[in-house]
Amino acid sequence: MFDLRTPIENLYLVGPARAKILKRLEIQNLGDLLFYFPRAHQDLSKITLISDLKPGEFSNIKAKVLEIKTFRTKVRKLSLTHALVGDETGSITCLWFNQPFLSKVIKPHETFLFSGKVALEKNKLQLQNPIYEQEKPEQIHTKRLVPIYSLTAQITQKQLRTIIKTYLDKVTLPEYLPSQITKAEGLLDRNSAVHYFHFPPNYSSLQAAQERLAFDEIFQTQLKVLQYRKLRQRQQSAQISNGPLLQEKIKRLPFQLTNGQKQALSQIIRDFTQAYPANRLLNGDVGSGKTILAALALWLIAKSGYQGALLAPTEVLATQHYLNLRKFFEADGISATLRTSSHKSEPGMVNIGTHALLEETVKFSKLALVVIDEQHRFGVEQRAALKNLHNTHLLTMSATPIPRTLALTLYGDLDISLLTELPAGREKIQTELVAEPKRTETYKFIKEQIKAGRQAFVICPLIDPSDKLEVKSATAEYEKLTKEVFPDLKIGLLHGRMKFEEKERVMQQFQNKELNMLVSTSVVEVGVDVPNAAVMIIEGAERFGLAQLHQFRGRVGRSDFQSYCFLFSDDPNAPDNPRLQAFLNSENGFELAEKDLQIRGAGDLYGTEQSGYHFRIATLSNLDLVQKSRDYADALLTQDPKLDKHPLLKQIISAQPQVHLE
Repeated sequence: MFDLRTPIENLYLVGPARAKILKRLEIQNLGDLLFYFPRAHQDLSKITLISDLKPGEFSNIKAKVLEIKTFRTKVRKLSLTHALVGDETGSITCLWFNQPFLSKVIKPHETFLFSGKVALEKNKLQLQNPIYEQEKPEQIHTKRLVPIYSLTAQITQKQLRTIIKTYLDKVTLPEYLPSQITKAEGLLDRNSAVHYFHFPPNYSSLQAAQERLAFDEIFQTQLKVLQYRKLRQRQQSAQISNGPLLQEKIKRLPFQLTNGQKQALSQIIRDFTQAYPANRLLNGDVGSGKTILAALALWLIAKSGYQGALLAPTEVLATQHYLNLRKFFEADGISATLRTSSHKSEPGMVNIGTHALLEETVKFSKLALVVIDEQHRFGVEQRAALKNLHNTHLLTMSATPIPRTLALTLYGDLDISLLTELPAGREKIQTELVAEPKRTETYKFIKEQIKAGRQAFVICPLIDPSDKLEVKSATAEYEKLTKEVFPDLKIGLLHGRMKFEEKERVMQQFQNKELNMLVSTSVVEVGVDVPNAAVMIIEGAERFGLAQLHQFRGRVGRSDFQSYCFLFSDDPNAPDNPRLQAFLNSENGFELAEKDLQIRGAGDLYGTEQSGYHFRIATLSNLDLVQKSRDYADALLTQDPKLDKHPLLKQIISAQPQVHLE
């Protein structure tokens, strides 16, 4: 019997030297080796006759070795091994560089399988550096669907393939899924799935293996998040019920809440009445009005005698929240404070700030609610600090619309409120990809908008110019716009390396209409609210993801003015870029999030690895699979909350990193 925890250096065919190489691939033990899945498969199942070979194609031949010799070149002193091989239709030369030992391995009169790219040299066909293997009952490197792995230096596909196949043949992986699930879903057993995913006999077995292993990844994640939800529901928290008081505050607002806002707020307030901590995600499109709901929730907490905290990912956004909300709270005698890395305040009733609010030196006396704006932008260490707030109510806000499959999987421990409608009176933002010859004409239009009283954002991918990346930088663009393009306008510059006081001053000037235009990096991507801004210019648009582009566009169109978003790109292929085309054709953040998920995958969008999730096989595009796996996980935990009746499953789940907000 082999233990999957056996250190990789203790395995036959590995040893200490090769173990160091494998550890660079994060293969630490036997289990890691068996679950180090191929990134692709190459179809070498078809044998091609030598007479049918064509230059440029990767082909597989079965041939007898007619002669083989190794010699050194006179010029570069390279070792070359030539083998003349033939079948019933003809012959071809196989050529290997710097592998003189092959003369002792590949012997005349023996038949081998050779796989490689066919080249034409001096009007003669050659196989250059082909893979070779003698025919046997089961091939590893040829005459099959051959696994292709991600590699590192000093190890070859052939070496890694051989090691993995050796131990796949020695190990039988035990099943951990209940039989009723595998039968109901028609899933392969775990052992067959792992074997077939590495070395499938055919495409149908590869697909069956993918389906089983994708189910495993999603099912295990669902178990983990549902375990966390049930654990949370056993904790105690402050119970707060003062709805009528909050309704009086809502009546005094200078605007009406949308139906979606009213529904989400009622869900948030209902959470507070429960005996266990709330853990709700408020997910809404840009400009849908999440901040006022967070403010009302914090107001109710403070009026009930408890403290609340609002965490923002950047100083710019934290300061903006503080400046916008201070009067909202202080009008009713609630103290509001700001705390960032450069602005320290002692805790009040409502505390607004960055991750600086999570420092050990900050002592809260009666903290009952934490609101996190754009939680996925906080790093692992910052999120880990939230462990200390385990019995507070938690409201997470995200302006990056989350596809339903992701919401059910990555955010399965959260209750979710969706804001899908925008406040009344908003005009559709006109979005255009501007070809370089039309830049001057577009600048004229932008100047007309500014003369009419509007303001403009200019977003650049970099802070400073780069020799390696030929894209616009904020500092260079600021100089150009100030001196050459709009010398008569007042233009500000904002980026992440500026001191807090500078950033605060520039943002205040822009909000007070003292600046006509603000040149910035992606520091304004989230939350910055300037209703008078009606023009968004995005330089190097192809360098941003769909979610970022949508966030940038969401900085304008926040009033009843007609607003515009202009995309500039130096890339001649920009018009054919699928992300830019999707962005031009839709303003619906949820549609764009689904598209971004298809194009970029969950890892890029939502930091799945950083969150403790890493989907190597599952794509999260199959809503039916996600829903089924969630239902199975919920039913299993209802029958067996601690998984004591499923010890192997319990072991697998406990070995995974803690998940959302832990």
